[in-house]
Amino acid sequence: MIQRMNGKSGSRFGALLAATAMVFAACAGLGASPTPSAGAAPQCGPANAAAGTKHVCIVNKNMTDDEIKSAVAKEGNLVVANWTYTANDELVKQFKAYVKTTYGADIQFTYEGSQAPSVYLTKLYAAQKGGNPSPYDVMAIEENYWSEAMSNNAVDSYLPSDLVPNQKLVLDTFQHVPTSIGFQSTAFPAVVYEGSKAPFLKSLKDLANPALKGKITLPVSGDITAGGFLLGLAAEMGKDYKDPAQMKEVVDWMAANIAPNVLKYTSDSSEMQQLLRSGAAYAVTFWNSLARLEYFSGKNNDAKLLLPSAIYPVNGYLWIPRGAPHPVLAQIFINWRLGPDVQFPNKWPIDHGPWSELSEGFLGPDYVSQVPDWFTKDYFSYFPTLDQIKTQFKTVDWDAYNKGVKQWMDYYAQKTGQG
Repeated sequence: MIQRMNGKSGSRFGALLAATAMVFAACAGLGASPTPSAGAAPQCGPANAAAGTKHVCIVNKNMTDDEIKSAVAKEGNLVVANWTYTANDELVKQFKAYVKTTYGADIQFTYEGSQAPSVYLTKLYAAQKGGNPSPYDVMAIEENYWSEAMSNNAVDSYLPSDLVPNQKLVLDTFQHVPTSIGFQSTAFPAVVYEGSKAPFLKSLKDLANPALKGKITLPVSGDITAGGFLLGLAAEMGKDYKDPAQMKEVVDWMAANIAPNVLKYTSDSSEMQQLLRSGAAYAVTFWNSLARLEYFSGKNNDAKLLLPSAIYPVNGYLWIPRGAPHPVLAQIFINWRLGPDVQFPNKWPIDHGPWSELSEGFLGPDYVSQVPDWFTKDYFSYFPTLDQIKTQFKTVDWDAYNKGVKQWMDYYAQKTGQG
């Protein structure tokens, strides 16, 4: 997905752990604030609009279609904070055309991309501290950043809203009503392996198989892929990732059983691709999107994706910052981004690689029929089924994760010779 698909070693996820410290530093002057569970954002009531109107929670109005069109024309501008998709230009073009067709307005649309989304929160908190409007209308970044922003009272409420009818298409699992909703369902740290050379790989613990000696890569310490890998391994071992002592036991087992098979510790996707294609490595640990990248490259049809019994995703979520200057267009964009024809942009004039950046799994049953004909045969080799999403994907307690991760991540570095 995104930078990972583009082969960037400094991917949008690579700095997640370091980002936590950066965000806290940026917030030091803001004072104490409630945790997400404390309900920092105001609540939105049910979308009960009068006849002929649409209820828009974030502006606390029932609006007619003409009033909505007028608001779109008046706002005239939208700024979305996201990642560096290959198809960014096409996405901007498609949304501007949608607004023109639906609301009759020509708008300015800035689609910002960053490999380190923590910079968005730094700017958001600075604006908040200075009493200025948010520099962004929509945040379309990882779930953990939403959690951080909630703890700093920087997130507005907008759900339910009659401007976001596509909310009903999305499983409750991917919703934090009233403040955010997922636009991805299957972004997770994963093992990508050569099917003909390691057909026995069915679980993360199978990486300990002696047949893999000198043939696997594991993530570098501090990378979120290392955290995700160890969370998955903890689940297989029956350990609680919220307890640093138990996570150290996981690291001990990994060091004794899997580490002897490691060729290299790396989080460079380009290097991992080269190692797989040359046969130097049979299995690498990165992001699930790497398997798709290999598939679409046409250079490695043997690459397979391992789906462990428990998967801890790091999905992108859509939320509106407090003080967003264009709240109506923000909701229109969110609804559009959740549409089946945008989640699966089959009619867009883009290649299959960029398509797979924009499409990251099923958000609910209504999306299943959208898999394009050219991908039907192999789709479930690279994406999980809806049932797997419902049963194998776990919710990460980001507060608990961030609280304990430094202890066991430092231990991982020590036990693998990286510290």
